[in-house]
Amino acid sequence: MCYDIKTSLESQLNRARRDGDQQAIKEIIEKLAPLTDLPLFHASGFSHPRLFIYTDSLPDSPTISTWGLVPHWIKDKGQLKKLWNNTLNARGETIFEKPSFRNSAKNNRCIVYVDGFYEHHHFNGKSYPFYIHQKEHKPIALAGLSREWDDQETGETLNKFSMVITRGKPM
Repeated sequence: MCYDIKTSLESQLNRARRDGDQQAIKEIIEKLAPLTDLPLFHASGFSHPRLFIYTDSLPDSPTISTWGLVPHWIKDKGQLKKLWNNTLNARGETIFEKPSFRNSAKNNRCIVYVDGFYEHHHFNGKSYPFYIHQKEHKPIALAGLSREWDDQETGETLNKFSMVITRGKPM
């Protein structure tokens, strides 16, 4: 399960520069940097950080989104708080079956770039985080599902996402 990540504004900019994505560079620097929770050195999904995502509808334009997809039937923040931690990750094997993820899996996919993520190894009743990253410390593109959620109490529209995960292979 991917509940812990590392990501930084610098790696987001480096990815955009490497890809020659001038629009993303401009948006990251001018509009989005002040709105994110970056840098995050060991961020837990359970704290619902705000991160950059790239959606299939706007692949060249980063969007600020909060980790934790909100299903369409959630109407208020009370319901949201009860379910939010259960939608941090979406299992790739069941995203088209689960009502929480089905519509987003069909229509609202995204990419989340991170510096790396932490996998926890359990040994003798203790948990040890292992940091997984690329050799050259390039960002890792993780699959995600996104959705806009309208807070019916405030009228505010919020962007939310889940990471798509799958069962890991033994080492």
